[in-house]
Amino acid sequence: MTKKFSLFITLFCACFSGAFAVDISHLSADLQDKIAHKEAAIEAGRKRQKYDFVGEISLSGGVERSRADNTDWEQTKNAGANFSQDLFRSGGIIASVRQAEFWAESEKLRLTQEINGYLRDLTTLVLQTRQDETRLTQNELSIKNAEIALFIKRRQYEAGEADITQLNDALKAKNNAQKSRLELLNAKRSRLEEIAKISPLTPEKIAVDDYPAIAPEQFAANSIAVKLAKVAAKSAKEQTRLTISSFLPTLRANAGASWRENALAENKGYNYGLSLSMPLSFTEKWAIEEKKLEALRADSEERAAVEESRRIYAQSLSASEALEKQIAVSEENIALYDSLIAVTRAQAESGDRSKFDLETLQNSRESDILDIEIAKLSLIIERAKLFYATN
Repeated sequence: MTKKFSLFITLFCACFSGAFAVDISHLSADLQDKIAHKEAAIEAGRKRQKYDFVGEISLSGGVERSRADNTDWEQTKNAGANFSQDLFRSGGIIASVRQAEFWAESEKLRLTQEINGYLRDLTTLVLQTRQDETRLTQNELSIKNAEIALFIKRRQYEAGEADITQLNDALKAKNNAQKSRLELLNAKRSRLEEIAKISPLTPEKIAVDDYPAIAPEQFAANSIAVKLAKVAAKSAKEQTRLTISSFLPTLRANAGASWRENALAENKGYNYGLSLSMPLSFTEKWAIEEKKLEALRADSEERAAVEESRRIYAQSLSASEALEKQIAVSEENIALYDSLIAVTRAQAESGDRSKFDLETLQNSRESDILDIEIAKLSLIIERAKLFYATN
């Protein structure tokens, strides 16, 4: 990468890493290069469009040899330069400059959206791998409880206290727990492969902090999708002005110089002046009407984007509230397990209860604690989605 691209990445990282651990520096070198090149291309495109109204100088020159019948060959040299500059386009020049800025703003927002997409996906995958690890620990507890249940049912079956159906159900429960482990390992492996596509780092080396809760008004004001729609609406209005100006008078300044030399003479010429033009088009009315309708459509899409942002926020809020309720239920279960474990431990010590009952309750309590951990990671994922949907 060039120094300019490296500087851009460093500054971008600083903006993100000031508050959160996951930043653009965690992305692969290829993605960082891609981002830097896009940023540079946007700036180049902005300048090209902004100064597109500046006239061009046309240069020409040549050498020619010619002859007529029964004459010697003659050589002619020529050179010329012409310049034409629009001075007035009925507001079209100002509109074109504004249009260039709107284009650049829109492209920068799209680039931010793309970058945030990478960071959101990386954050989500890292947190999901943590959930995978937690679920694998839960699965170990489930397998232990299933083994205890199978051991008890087998003894009961051998003693004639349980039928084959109960024993078979216990065996299936153990097999299902073992199959679930294979599924969890496969899911984790798939996520690690997805992370490798985005970042050269392993999940253990990517620290993810919690993300702040975003208020509804903050989300609506900073939503990248809404900002894109607003810029598109402004751009559509400017495009209407550009179309109207293209059918109005244009004042242009022209200047030129020419030189021609052959064996007989040398000629030099100069010209300058102003020209006023105005097209008469059969399709003018429809062209303008089309742009006006596109501007109205852009306004509608802006309103739709605002409504969509509210829907996304509401869905995320609903999901977060559901997770909070799950955590509350798990906390109630843990409190219940604590009281049951205390009673069961005392009964086990006195010989009135099996140690397997105590171990089963302890494993179940630990599983609920892990449920809380999984839910809290899901809450972070929800907040990360909202955070990376904003600019």
